[in-house]
Amino acid sequence: LNVTGQSSLANANVSAAATIAGQTTLSNVNVATGVATVAGQTSLANVSVSAGSTFTGRISVNAGFANTGPLQERVNVVGNKLSAATNINLSDSNVHYFTTNETTTATPNLRWDGSTTLTSKMSLGDTIAVTLISKPNNAGYYAQLTIDGGAVTEEWNGGSAPSSANSDGYDVLTYQIVKIGTSGTPNSDFLVLADVTNFT
Repeated sequence: LNVTGQSSLANANVSAAATIAGQTTLSNVNVATGVATVAGQTSLANVSVSAGSTFTGRISVNAGFANTGPLQERVNVVGNKLSAATNINLSDSNVHYFTTNETTTATPNLRWDGSTTLTSKMSLGDTIAVTLISKPNNAGYYAQLTIDGGAVTEEWNGGSAPSSANSDGYDVLTYQIVKIGTSGTPNSDFLVLADVTNFT
């Protein structure tokens, strides 16, 4: 079933794959087998899919989210060191793994992508968790962070930013970022809680 361009789609039962796009309102749609691809709806309600589904765009859940299976998240695997690829595009993933041994320190820059700011994607009171995995190699550590190219004040677990590189293994940096303002200045608009742990 391919459905495109209707103002409203309701009470549809599909026995195989479905591609549904462009409706203002989509409700009571059941895909019994196969895959549903859903894009562009303003309102989406009571959609049941027995296999995989793909949603293009942001999904907002207002009444809680219940899940009965494992939650899977894609990792952005970067064939480079973080110091050579400091722009972290969160449109790719919240988790980024850098496969190459570090050779120096760096300052990661969090953004949505090369043309869109992270702040434009977050509302006041939103929070996002970001994980960066790197190979310190007795050379690399990341004591500071920028968001959309602007400096921010990190609140580090334990009270101090890292000041030297770990000899080997994997460094896992986690940032819990809360949007607390709308001034347009990252240091005023974001609370950044930071932590780094070395795994060997």
